Amino acid sequence: MISKRTIASVLVGAAVAVAAIATTARAATLNDVPTYNGSLNGDRYSLLKQIDRSNASRLRPACAFQVGKVGPMQSSLIERAGVLYFTQMDDTFAISATTCRKIWQNTYVPAGPKAGIANRGVALLDGMLFRGTTDAHLIAIDATSGKTAWNVAASDSSDGSAVSGAPIAWQGKVFLGLAGAESGVRGRIMAFATSDGQKLWTFDTIPTGNEAGADTWASPDTALTGGGSWWTSATLDPKTGTVFFPVGNPAPDYAPDYRPGANLYTDSVLALDAATGALRWYYQLVAHDQHDWDTTDPPMSFTAKDGTAMYAFAGKNGYLTLLNATSHALLHKLPVTTISNVDAPFTPEGTHYCPNQGVQWNGPAYSSREKLVFVSSVDWCSIIKSGVAHFEKGVQFLGSANGSGVRDADRTGWLYAIDPVSGHTIWRYHAGGPMVAGITVTAGGVLFTGEYTGLFDAFDASSGKMLYQFQTGAPMAGGVITYAVDGRQFVAAVSGNHSIAALGGDGAGMVYVFSLGTQTSAPSTPK
Repeated sequence: MISKRTIASVLVGAAVAVAAIATTARAATLNDVPTYNGSLNGDRYSLLKQIDRSNASRLRPACAFQVGKVGPMQSSLIERAGVLYFTQMDDTFAISATTCRKIWQNTYVPAGPKAGIANRGVALLDGMLFRGTTDAHLIAIDATSGKTAWNVAASDSSDGSAVSGAPIAWQGKVFLGLAGAESGVRGRIMAFATSDGQKLWTFDTIPTGNEAGADTWASPDTALTGGGSWWTSATLDPKTGTVFFPVGNPAPDYAPDYRPGANLYTDSVLALDAATGALRWYYQLVAHDQHDWDTTDPPMSFTAKDGTAMYAFAGKNGYLTLLNATSHALLHKLPVTTISNVDAPFTPEGTHYCPNQGVQWNGPAYSSREKLVFVSSVDWCSIIKSGVAHFEKGVQFLGSANGSGVRDADRTGWLYAIDPVSGHTIWRYHAGGPMVAGITVTAGGVLFTGEYTGLFDAFDASSGKMLYQFQTGAPMAGGVITYAVDGRQFVAAVSGNHSIAALGGDGAGMVYVFSLGTQTSAPSTPK
């Protein structure tokens, strides 16, 4: 017979488990930022309001940390119990979230060819950090000591595979996928056990054989090298156990005649069963893509002011897409950058079109206070010349005569505030350079983000009024988060991106921490 005491223990345990799931899904209820996008639903909203629109002008740098290396600096920031965690290339760092003192540094030594360079961060669960590597491995790191706990191969990097996106973790599983479409890698999404790295399931982003969607590839051979990378992050609905992944471009990028058909599931959002990896539904933003218009952002879920449950996501095609979360019907498709000449075919002489970047890896945010969706974008155009596609393992597979194209000299960026019910733009900000940094919006009515010109920005979220700016000295392309330690609110931001493939930039990687007042300290450097 089961005792009343046992039943009571089970009920208490269940209540604690439910509360843990709820708080993990809604990081807005916490002082910490435990996952990419701030919360599993991806809304980047914080309930902190010590810093508000009346005092944000008093923000000052509290400390700064120098990574000490030049390279892609695109990591999200995770904060838990006064510690910041982030990555750069093969390094993972833990620093004090208030003083920027380095706690530990873990440097991964690739076992195979380095097929990637950029890395966008870690997942955190049960005291362990999880990240992908430049040679397509998944490693687990003890969050306290910085020691590697286990290391498994997600793929063989000799074909161009890497894991550059920031994984997410939930209920004993860590979710991630492969990058490498530009080398003709056939994309995969996977779940691994957080305890030991055992692979639990795999979903191929390019269907073949008898799989649903295989008929959207005219030739089985082109499907096997069809791309469909994952390289940003994911979101998750704990209520339904659904994990959402954005999928990138088909391969070859700029030779659509090589691969007739809609080319599922490229340029799509996938909703997968988190337990089994089975496909529940999908939404394709761009069919038969010829512009390298990846779906870059996982869907953010939120409830609009009229009570409608929605998903918001975007991609390099330059549109913000809003879906009804129940029916998956399209509500709005809204341009958030310059879009022109996109239906013109590529020619040997070259075809000019916009955009070539659109919305990058840091996605939209939603304010429960302002009831607005916020999204930033890149305003930049380019010329592509048609070419001949030829696949060779491990070699770039673009299909154009001029690589990724010749980009215009002028490039700017945008930050949009949009009413998701009406689809109307409430305000927008035109930046002097691309806007790709993370967005965080708060219950204090403040929106934090950064610009590729190096500016850290604080806006009035309701009006778009600039409340504070600070020049970090180098391009901002990574996370921007806010958290509280010992009752004091801080804002942390990543600076110093050098993007070899697309955006350019210079400066060594930095993390800046801001707070109210005048407290300052010298930058902390690695030892």
